[in-house]
Amino acid sequence: MTRAAPMPPEKRRAAIIKATLPLIEQHGTTVTTRQVAEAAGVAEGTIFRVFDSLQELIDAAIMSAFSREKLLELLHDVDLGADLEAKTNATLGLLAQRLDTIRALMMVIHHAHGQEEHKPDTCIRDELDLRRRELDAWLAARFDENAEELRVSPTQYVSFLRLLATGTVLHLDTGIDAAATASLALHGALRKEPN
Repeated sequence: MTRAAPMPPEKRRAAIIKATLPLIEQHGTTVTTRQVAEAAGVAEGTIFRVFDSLQELIDAAIMSAFSREKLLELLHDVDLGADLEAKTNATLGLLAQRLDTIRALMMVIHHAHGQEEHKPDTCIRDELDLRRRELDAWLAARFDENAEELRVSPTQYVSFLRLLATGTVLHLDTGIDAAATASLALHGALRKEPN
């Protein structure tokens, strides 16, 4: 392996965390320092000059996934579409993807807790609640231009979509695809308007 170019400690830390997150999503707590080193393009010893343990690295990577910066990075290139139906469909997809990632990472945390007396330094629930509120506000702002088309406020509509997305993520085999969920969210389950 060629030696990595010198990098300030905070950039090195961020690069290792960035390389670790996909490995955690793929391997959970069985991720190894060798896998991390290969993905980050560093020697294994470099990891331990930045982190005291593999668990500390895993915690840092998970917390970075729940950070405001990561959320803003995710939202930077998001285009929900122009009309209400496209926005609804895209929002359901975005929420389901985000919830699925959170669920997978929370399972890693839960698994780590089962192995040893381990608690991350930062309260994950608080971070997740902050990100949920930030994401919901961002989404509601995108639905503001469609407020006249909705029977509820954009904020309430986003909460409803989050409820639907949560159900989709938790019930893996609903038999209802994203387009059908979006259609039900917009038009309900009635075939036609009552007389």
